Amino acid sequence: MERRIGILGCKHTTLDLIRALRRAGVPLQQVITLPPPLGRRHQVAGYLDLRDELDRLAIPWTHATDYALNAEADRRALPRLGLDLLLVMGWQRLVPEWFLDCLPLGAWGMHGSCRPLPHGRGRSPLNWSIITGQDTFYTHLFRYLPGVDDGPVAGQIVFDINPYDTALTLHKKNQIAMIRLVLEKLPAILAGRLEPTPQPAEPPSYWPKRNPEDGIIFWEDPADVICRLVRAVTRPFPGAFCFLDDDPGRKLTIWQAQPFDRRLTWPDAAPGEIVAVFHDATFVVRCGDATVLVTESEGVRLTDEDLGRRLGSAGIKRKVWPNLPPL
Repeated sequence: MERRIGILGCKHTTLDLIRALRRAGVPLQQVITLPPPLGRRHQVAGYLDLRDELDRLAIPWTHATDYALNAEADRRALPRLGLDLLLVMGWQRLVPEWFLDCLPLGAWGMHGSCRPLPHGRGRSPLNWSIITGQDTFYTHLFRYLPGVDDGPVAGQIVFDINPYDTALTLHKKNQIAMIRLVLEKLPAILAGRLEPTPQPAEPPSYWPKRNPEDGIIFWEDPADVICRLVRAVTRPFPGAFCFLDDDPGRKLTIWQAQPFDRRLTWPDAAPGEIVAVFHDATFVVRCGDATVLVTESEGVRLTDEDLGRRLGSAGIKRKVWPNLPPL
């Protein structure tokens, strides 16, 4: 008897998983995704409207009416799909218990952090791993339970976080790891032979959710700290930002930046001061310990007439993050 396999997701990573399964000859009976208005409402980073591509591939699809899958319409419609197995990729919400109970072979998805589970459950682990300066990431294929990333683990792949990685490149590495794990473990899951390993009984830790406003740059920070923030929240996320002359109406979003130099100094410049502007609109900013070269930005185009002006946080307070996972 052929098992009915469904995909749950609404991002570019979802499409990459679908294409990989198609290449491997895995039949897909249904994709559950999110319509564009809900993608915009929930500010889903990397959201992708999958409908045209699914139609081209002749894969049936269903729009959820609620991102949490708890609307009455979803409770009626989704069990009627008759799915045996659900693969989750690009869905930033829990799968509710009522839906898990409808899946004979369960729902399976990925979660990772800079240390193996149960360390670093929760939100934005890729972003947090860059921000905190980690060099390794562990991604896991696990079976969903109603809790937060607490299900038994079927497999793990480890990959590097290098100094050039951004949130986008880590997403690419993570989806490669996820696809490999799914293709490796799927035959045993479908045959009912896979027995995942419960997570260690040690106390879990959790990364907190990050919001767009958490991308604010404080130029008194060291260059490495600022550039890690830029890498961690660049596209497909909302970006790191600051304000010219501390004016909330002159927002500058910084998409790419790198430490510039420690020997070329501007001893009289204050943190946030623009100390060099080039013909290609790239510019150098004094920070807490050195300088930062901004190579891609949006919102305000600077010229050499802006030398000496300052970038600031417009009074936004530095957020305190209590109880971050130990590193």
